[in-house]
Parts: sequence; structure tokens; C-alpha cells
Amino acid sequence: MSIDDQDLSSLIRRHATRHPAPDALRAGIRTQIALADAGRTEPNAPVGSKRRAWLVLRWRTATVSFVSFVMGLACAALVLPLAQRLDLNAPLDAELVADHVRALQVGPLTEVASTDRHTVKPWFQGRLDYAPPVFDLAAQGFPLMGGRVEHVRGNTVAALAYARNRHTIDVFVWPSTAQSAPVRSVHKGFNVLHWADGSMQYWAVSDLERAEMERFAQAWRQQAAAQ
Repeated sequence: MSIDDQDLSSLIRRHATRHPAPDALRAGIRTQIALADAGRTEPNAPVGSKRRAWLVLRWRTATVSFVSFVMGLACAALVLPLAQRLDLNAPLDAELVADHVRALQVGPLTEVASTDRHTVKPWFQGRLDYAPPVFDLAAQGFPLMGGRVEHVRGNTVAALAYARNRHTIDVFVWPSTAQSAPVRSVHKGFNVLHWADGSMQYWAVSDLERAEMERFAQAWRQQAAAQ
């Protein structure tokens, strides 16, 4: 997404975390001002004074360059994560596939590991501002593994992990008033199914084949309708 300087400045003012300048930085700036004053000499000043002023000027220039470099790094650390969060052109399914792969590779896949829905569902209390549905689908061949909290575009959402043979299905759940039948997409070989039931919306991600993913979505929706 292209953001011009004015828009970026406005976004940083609205969304960026603000931190007071550290005492060391304040002291450094005061020092530079004092050095600048000391570096000013009269036109008829002695040669020795001019040389001292020249050395002071070089020291001041080097110090200012270093301070500028450090501040540049600080700005980059602040702006780059903000710009990444604002890249709304990236498809949501691609972002969720990346979250799924990260959980598989480096974890945690589950922060609460249990096949008991009555253990997993209460775990989200106090961690989310909504209660995600959690279903036991072991009888349909999709046993529950547990759950975790994920962060999707600035929102804290529930992620439920289910198993199918040696495969893992992640189901990302958050509130929505929309209603829609499952829609499939594919990203980097992963199948993604998205549907909504007027209370929540669901994004199921896995490397399972399409038919298996559709069976999972059907099993979930049947359980939801029975509640």
C-alpha cells in the first residue's frame, strides 16, 4: 500500500506508541547546543582558539551524526511495524496461512492443550472479550487438540486446533453478524475455508485435501446448528 509523507505522519500520530525522550538523549542534545555555542569564535581570535574551535566543530559534527543514526534506527523500529499492520491489501487468507505455518514450526500450536471442550472453552475467559464456540468433533474424525490466542490485524482472536490423521486444522474464530456458506481459497498449497453464521465467522486453515476440509466444515456447522 502506498502511503505519502503526510498520510504516514497522520497515521503515526494516531496509532504509533509514544515514548518520552530518555534522559541520555536530552543530555546529548543539550551538550550539542553547548558545543555549538563554544565553537563560535570572534573574527580576530588567536590561531590556537580557531584550532580548538575547529576540533570542537568536528566533534560536534561526529556526535550529531551518531545521534541522528540512533534516532533513525528508533524511527525505523516504530514506523516499519506500523506500516506492516496497515498493509490491508494483503489477503486475509495469506495472513492466516502464515500464522498457521508459524504455529506449526515455532509454536505455540496450543496454549491450552486438551481434547476436552469444557477445558478449552473456559480457558479463553479473560483473554478475549467474547466466548468462542468450541466443539468436540472426535466422533466425526476431527479430535480437538486445544486452543491459543492469535493477533489478526490488531484484533485478539481465538484459534482452535484440530487433528485429522497427521494433519492439523487451525480454526480462527471472531465475532461477525454476517452469514455466508463456506468459501474455499488456496494459498501456497494450504486450503482455507471461510464461513459465517451470524454470530461468529470462521477461517479454517490446513494442508488437508479439499474434500477433508469440506467434511470438517460440515461437521462444525452441524454441531453449531444443534446448539
